[in-house]
Amino acid sequence: MLRFITPIQNGIMRIPKRDVIEFVIKSVLRGRPVRSQKEFMLLVSAELRKVDPEYSVTGRRLREVASLMPGVKVDVSTRRGGVPSRCPACSSALRNVWTKNLKGRKVLLGIACQKCGFRGSSGSWAPARYVFRRV
Repeated sequence: MLRFITPIQNGIMRIPKRDVIEFVIKSVLRGRPVRSQKEFMLLVSAELRKVDPEYSVTGRRLREVASLMPGVKVDVSTRRGGVPSRCPACSSALRNVWTKNLKGRKVLLGIACQKCGFRGSSGSWAPARYVFRRV
């Protein structure tokens, strides 16, 4: 009988539960805002490894959990780029905000996320920098 060993069984990597990540995020953001997703991931990973050395979390999952947490604000600076299909902060659906110009044609004014509050406008749609802070 063949057995397949997954990384979790092998002890290489364990994925922490959402509650553990939320607790660590609150403790990391207690002192000051964190000005990049990479720095935030490194700080949270270091705290998670104090709890369990096998815990690991990606920057994307960390950003999604933090954007949906009450008491944590994720500010997204945008730059010029294509219109994203999903929210760059929490990966939920985006809503288009339309207006009419003087000729009566519909023009895309901006995009907005109903879940986390992300907004993009004036051709600046792509995320450039994430700032994580406690409110």
